[in-house]
Parts: sequence; structure tokens; C-alpha cells
Amino acid sequence: MTTTTRDAQPPRQRRAPATPTVPARAQRALLAIARTALRVATGIASPLALASPGGEEPTLERWDSVFVTLTEAGELRGCMGTLGPDRPIGETVALTALTAARRDPRFAPVDADELPLIHVDVSILGPPTELDDAATFVPGVDGVIVERGGRRALLLPEVAIDHGWDGPRMFEAVSRKAGLPGDAWRDGQTRRLVFRTVRFGGPAVELPAER
Repeated sequence: MTTTTRDAQPPRQRRAPATPTVPARAQRALLAIARTALRVATGIASPLALASPGGEEPTLERWDSVFVTLTEAGELRGCMGTLGPDRPIGETVALTALTAARRDPRFAPVDADELPLIHVDVSILGPPTELDDAATFVPGVDGVIVERGGRRALLLPEVAIDHGWDGPRMFEAVSRKAGLPGDAWRDGQTRRLVFRTVRFGGPAVELPAER
């Protein structure tokens, strides 16, 4: 007598979030805009420098948000972002760099003397997707957003690398950042989203080209 067993159901495939496409030329142009915005923020340059940046205006076909991160000697010096594209990418990068330098509530504003010591990174975020299974979260590759009851918070992918966090630690941190309990991400009422980024940067003060 033979017996049969029911075939196991294949595991559900995760739909990975899209990584935005940011050509090298656009990266260079956006980094130049961020640098100009930092000069404006610290009083070195006039705001008119942003009104007429020169060169071709960078464009991207698909992107969701922008974050600008400032570090000094490897330590965070400012990080701010805009959620949702409501203006051209160049304007968004300029505004985000200005706010990172002047309005991050965790830090004093960056001053002109510091600028040569600052490293600036621009993160272009792709559109977020729902995360049904937290086990499929990839630390260091995926960024995460949680939303519940009008509260919302985001952590960039690099945060997991900087702190050595696995998925649960990342979710706990972003939940607390949103003002929720650390285990709120496990609650079915909490919306979890993931996204991927393109990140590029360099010294805030461009070094002269070698001859």
C-alpha cells in the first residue's frame, strides 16, 4: 500500500523594491548642487548661486525621495530628507542639503570653518514597496519605513551597517524613531515598507583636479 503526501506550497516570492537609476553624469551634477547649497548655507555663497547653478539641469525618470547626510571625521553631522518628489530633483537636493546643514535639530548649524572637514552624501530613494515578511528584509541593502496612527519614520540602508544591526534591530529602531513602541513593527496595524537607494558623495569642498 502506498501513501501520498500533499505537495508543499512554494515559498512566497518577495517583490524586491526598485533601485533608482542615477547615471554618473547626473550624480556629478547633483553632488555639485549639494556642494553649492552647503556654501550658501554657511554664508560663503549667495543664494543666487542656487538660482543659476549653470550646466545642464539633471533629471531622473523615477525616484521617490532624497536624503543628504553630512559627516565630519566619520561622525554624523547632519542628515535630513524629503519624502515624495514634489519638485525637480536638482531643487530637491539643494533644499535637502540646506536643511541638513542648518536645520537638523540634533546638531548646531554647520559653519563656514567646518565646511572643508565635511563629507556630503546624497541618497536617491526608489519607490517603497510593502514588506509582508520581515524575514526577507536585507540589512544594509533595504531601507525601511514604518507608519501607524499618523506616525512615520524612515531609516536608510546604511544605518544597519553603521550599527551592526540585523532586521529585527532595524525595525525596532525605526519604530522607536516614529514614537512607537519598539515592537510596533510586529503589529498588523503597522505598515512596513522597504526601499533601495543610490548613494554617492564626496568632500563638501571640491578638491582641485590634479594635473
